Amino acid sequence: MNPRDFDLIQAAKAGDNRAFDELIRLYDKRILQVAHGIMGNMQDAYDAYQEGVIRAHKKLQSFRFESSFNTWLTRIVINQALNMKKKLRVRRFLSFDEPESISSSYMEDDQLGADEIMIQSELSNQIKRSLENLSDRERAVFVLKHMHGYKLREIAAMIDCAEGTVKNYLFRATRKMRDELGAFRNVTVDGKEAAAL
Repeated sequence: MNPRDFDLIQAAKAGDNRAFDELIRLYDKRILQVAHGIMGNMQDAYDAYQEGVIRAHKKLQSFRFESSFNTWLTRIVINQALNMKKKLRVRRFLSFDEPESISSSYMEDDQLGADEIMIQSELSNQIKRSLENLSDRERAVFVLKHMHGYKLREIAAMIDCAEGTVKNYLFRATRKMRDELGAFRNVTVDGKEAAAL
């Protein structure tokens, strides 16, 4: 653990809320992105992130320096996101609501032609749909590994399971994503292969 984190954690444990806020600011963007990958939309991701930060503040005295603060905080936010996802699924089922629509979000590039923009948009939507078809744990592992570059041992600590279990989740998630994105395998966007899976 770096000395700055250690000092901020000690100060926060002693009741310094500004130290806790500074700690959160060090990791908030990346952790919010992880929550977004799990939840599928920014509003729910932000709710899970906020609940996770509140929970981390309440549990800070129990932090024992056995992992990095980033790993500990990420684990809390992931658990909040997974719990929230389950509750939303149950609520949607009980209210007979339609599943929430997946909006297209892609960066339009002036260099891309109309066909390439359409393919990029279609690929982006298909990736979102494919992520939604993964189990919660598969999605969490896939997002942490492929979208945020965490190592398997770090992911294991974050989702509180064995590294071998993480490998199984990742293998299954990658296979499912490959199958679902197979139609895009040989399609190119701006001279690059659209799907790297």
